[in-house]
Amino acid sequence: NAVETKALFEQHKPTHVIHLAAMVGGLFKNIRYNLDFWRRNIHINDNVLHAAYETGVQKVVSCLSTCIFPDKTTYPIDESMVSISSPRAGCPR
Repeated sequence: NAVETKALFEQHKPTHVIHLAAMVGGLFKNIRYNLDFWRRNIHINDNVLHAAYETGVQKVVSCLSTCIFPDKTTYPIDESMVSISSPRAGCPR
């Protein structure tokens, strides 16, 4: 909820945020309800980032699931390697 998220940021006035908020449910639930998961997580991410922007947060650190990275890769991995293979290729089977 965007209004509640902004109210939380206004109440606590963070200068830095570690953003780990997400709807999770495991691989099979994510496969079965993939659109629901995607939409909910897009909204969560937008709410957090927009509230951070509107309240003057100096730095946001966000973490991503390893399932967005390719299955066969070299390490260390970084953001340039996100989604260069099929979805869930990096998830356990």
